[in-house]
Amino acid sequence: MIAEIIKYSIPSLVMLAAVYVMLRYFAQHNEHQLSYMKDEQALAKLKLDLERKNSSQKVIIPLQLQAYERMVLFLERINPPNLIKRSMSVEQKVADLQSALLRNIRDEYEHNMSQQLYIGETSWEMVKTAKEDVARLINTSAAKFKTEEEAAVLAKDILTSGFDAHNDPIEKALLQLKKEVRENY
Repeated sequence: MIAEIIKYSIPSLVMLAAVYVMLRYFAQHNEHQLSYMKDEQALAKLKLDLERKNSSQKVIIPLQLQAYERMVLFLERINPPNLIKRSMSVEQKVADLQSALLRNIRDEYEHNMSQQLYIGETSWEMVKTAKEDVARLINTSAAKFKTEEEAAVLAKDILTSGFDAHNDPIEKALLQLKKEVRENY
């Protein structure tokens, strides 16, 4: 009877061991395949991210460069000689010229305000400071005259008392914009 049990048990044990070895082999093989698939998915994700970044750069870089160009143009347009030339008219009074100059600065600024998304924070702050300094110069010069005087006296005072070469906020902002473009592109 023991021989009979051994006669049936040994083939069963051999079969059980073979099944165990095969299942273990398949489990390891499946684990390697799963690991390979995860690595492939990670690689595919990296490729997609890189492609997305490259395609967004193709859109963003021109927008950023355009923002720098627009900020340079803004600074040139609010530069007192250019601003006065565009705003002054015949028989204009001090109050009218002051109002026109400040309105032009405000309109130009509002038109270009969205460009802060594309330029650096330091550059944007310098652009804002330049705008505020030009407005302050206009108001300070206008305070020296009666509102009904000829606008030419205000224009002359703004141009003569303007910014000195070492403390020109427009020039500083322009230099910062140029520096930032050189560093980033």
